Amino acid sequence: MPDKFTVAIVGRPNVGKSALFNRMVKAPASIVHSQKGVTRDRLYGTVRWQGEEFTLLDTGGLDLSSDEDLIRAIRFQVEQAISEADALVFVVDVRAGLTPEDIEVAEVLRKTRKPIILAANKVDGPGQSAKVADFYELGFEDVYPVSAVHGLGVGELLDRLLELMGGRDIPGDEEPGDEPAQERIAIAIVGKPNVGKSSLVNALLRDSRMTVSSVPGTTVDAVDTPFRWQDRDFVLIDTAGLRRPKVIDEKLEEMSVGRALGAIKRAHVVVLVLDGTQRPSAQERRIAGYIRRNGKASIIAVNKVDLDLWGEVSREQFRSAALYECRPIDYSPVLFMSALTGKGVDRLLPQVVKAYEEYRKRIETSLLNQAVLEITTMNPPPRESRFYYATQVGQSPPHMVFFVKNPKKVSAVYARYLENELRKRFGFQGTPIVLEFKERQRTKR
Repeated sequence: MPDKFTVAIVGRPNVGKSALFNRMVKAPASIVHSQKGVTRDRLYGTVRWQGEEFTLLDTGGLDLSSDEDLIRAIRFQVEQAISEADALVFVVDVRAGLTPEDIEVAEVLRKTRKPIILAANKVDGPGQSAKVADFYELGFEDVYPVSAVHGLGVGELLDRLLELMGGRDIPGDEEPGDEPAQERIAIAIVGKPNVGKSSLVNALLRDSRMTVSSVPGTTVDAVDTPFRWQDRDFVLIDTAGLRRPKVIDEKLEEMSVGRALGAIKRAHVVVLVLDGTQRPSAQERRIAGYIRRNGKASIIAVNKVDLDLWGEVSREQFRSAALYECRPIDYSPVLFMSALTGKGVDRLLPQVVKAYEEYRKRIETSLLNQAVLEITTMNPPPRESRFYYATQVGQSPPHMVFFVKNPKKVSAVYARYLENELRKRFGFQGTPIVLEFKERQRTKR
């Protein structure tokens, strides 16, 4: 038996265990294309991820309903793999949905009292993503949507396995240069023409605390600028000015400023720059709506405070006007600055980091359900939409699923109330929250 930390991939037949095994074993530093392969024995492999290594075991499909010789032999191999493993990855098939066989396997695995991560495989499109929440009924805390074929979500799964292994926290076990790399935070700075976006970028990159290099971007006619600030890596995504309101409509993707809109899609945090000498307009609201629809964290930066604010209003009055006009992202912090003089610019990057952390935040299921109980007790929903259970199924942005009696009876007003109360308890400043209401399903065996 390997003396390394060992993980076994288990599940019923034909859920994609071997495809996930190949994907993980063949990914020393990044996700690569999967390879074909199905095994009926235990297959050992070494996973290298973020400077750490562990042993991965592939197993045949666990069929508990058959006494055929081959099936019993496979079952023996699976049981041996489970016995050897320090942690288990339980794979299910999102396309097939929750099955009685999955429930039976879950009951067997739960008795092992070993850490179990539920990998919801074959999430290859939005249609499958919506089905992931059904598998929370199996009762496991960790559920990760993945696509073994395309590599989607496998990085998050590997990160969680490293947390279980404890490799990130072993003192003195890392060589110089082998520290786990943090994700580089991508920032898109957007706004109308002539609001000072380029000046703000230049003000950021002239900071003597940063080291800067320019490399070609990943999209045509765009240049990304990587830089480092306070031991953290960032990349500024080049954007063009978003045009006048008459050329911004529901078909934003077809505009000549598609490059800027593409930058929003690639970013983690979007900084919407406003000209403080002008009244916030409907154009900013449209841009804010695009940011919200793409599920990005956001900050509103009011530039040109070295000049008088529009209408000589106070900053608090301008903040209220900005949040009202940019109401699709009214959860965003509002910062006042002058790219020309540098005043207030130093507050932007700390706020970007904070917004990114809120964007990636995960709330434990027990804490979330306790909060939902308090919220629904304080202001009960209609009896027809009784709340049973809640869980967070995704990050970037946070995605909450609420199992209720009748989802159609949850009004938009009550959903807004629920979101506001969740923000009071957990923060989430600068990030959208996706709230999904599903009818509780009772699975019959």
